[in-house]
Amino acid sequence: MIRSAAAAVCLLAASSTAMAQTQERPCISPAQNEALVAYALPDLIGALETRCASSLPAKAFLGARSDALQKKLRPQADRAWPRARDTAQSLAGTRLPVDTRFESVAKAALAPAAAAMIARSFDAGRCQVADRLLAELAPLPPENLAGVMALFVELGIEENADVPFRVC
Repeated sequence: MIRSAAAAVCLLAASSTAMAQTQERPCISPAQNEALVAYALPDLIGALETRCASSLPAKAFLGARSDALQKKLRPQADRAWPRARDTAQSLAGTRLPVDTRFESVAKAALAPAAAAMIARSFDAGRCQVADRLLAELAPLPPENLAGVMALFVELGIEENADVPFRVC
């Protein structure tokens, strides 16, 4: 799950061609990492619910209670968008539209695309771990939940040299 979350942040953050041109992995701050995670988290939970439905019992957290968690996290995701957008722009070396009708398209597309990509990598075992982890973290306030998940991403990035940036 940690590596998958790191991959989500990676997808949100940049195009592969811009990253391939950089010799050293760029660095983002823990706050920027947390903004990317907070922005993507509701969509990731939804994608995991869809992906894992066939491998989890009917009363599993993903399916039975994940909608409530997504709704709880959505306001924080919206607040995190400006910083997540700015972080993605700086890593990709390209500008996303700001204050135009196209910004809403970018905002609506990035997290679901990243979430779908990550969810595809989950097998039954990973689904069970994700279900248990989310059930344990769900009672946390949104800020704390995003902070914990951002720490997991940070750990996953350290273990995975394929992620084209680091948190420092």
